[in-house]
Amino acid sequence: MGDIDRLRAFLAIHRSGSVTEAAKDLHMSQPAVTQQLRALEAVTGRRLFRRLPRGVEPTPAGRELAEQVGTHLDAVEEAWGQWLGTIDAETNPLAGATVFLGGPSEFIASRILPALAPLLGSQVRLRVRVGDDALIVAALRARELDLAVLTTQIDVRGIDTERLAREEFVLVAAPDVAAELGGVPAGKRGARRLEHLPLLAYAEELPLVRQYWEEVFDAVPNELAAVVTDSLPALAMLAERGLGITVLPRHVCEDALATHRLVQLVQPKVPPASDLYLAWRAGTRRTPAVAAAYARIHDVVGGAALR
Repeated sequence: MGDIDRLRAFLAIHRSGSVTEAAKDLHMSQPAVTQQLRALEAVTGRRLFRRLPRGVEPTPAGRELAEQVGTHLDAVEEAWGQWLGTIDAETNPLAGATVFLGGPSEFIASRILPALAPLLGSQVRLRVRVGDDALIVAALRARELDLAVLTTQIDVRGIDTERLAREEFVLVAAPDVAAELGGVPAGKRGARRLEHLPLLAYAEELPLVRQYWEEVFDAVPNELAAVVTDSLPALAMLAERGLGITVLPRHVCEDALATHRLVQLVQPKVPPASDLYLAWRAGTRRTPAVAAAYARIHDVVGGAALR
């Protein structure tokens, strides 16, 4: 067997933490993967893994080898897969392929799916799972997703991440509510001006509201919100109807702001924001459809300030 095959087996074991799981990823038998590992250890003259009660862990030599060859082997396999897809111009290498995506529902709908629309013309099928980071990371680890958007950066073996974009948060209300307020300044004086208004929040812990209040008003919000829902579009709709004020990612309410159904209450010099991350299972980008989806997301959405 060639060194490339041995390294591929080694990386699959390193990323999954299990010979059994590596064999599933590579569509090989477990003895065949074990044989490749032993052959590589014979070549290197070093033990690369230690056995655990469940699975394996890399030795220092194994960790060093993975760090040195992992990204390079992924890049070679991704380029090889893309080249194979172009050797016959009369065929469509993407036709019939399915890409499994995950992430926050609003961002997937407003940014990711529009970016991937051209792939539908190449007969790529998309399957989307929405949910919070915990659910999406679990699906990635279970090999149920190819690509995912996360709101926090993670350090999980076998999953690669990169910063994708930065989303800005805005404090909004219906035009009538904004007119009654007559302008809201930053700082504690602005926070006091809002104390009497019902607060619409994404979760009981008020994550978006709390960040906004701390960064813009140098204050803490009321502990209890009038309405709590895990749907950002629902918060926007309630705010449009004059039922309270809320903090939203700008991309969720940009249409309502443009058509004056909502008004931005404060214009801070530095708007509160947070990073979004693109994640994928190591090695999956070598398949043509996943590579094409990654490229579209990276080129269309990547690096954007989501105003």
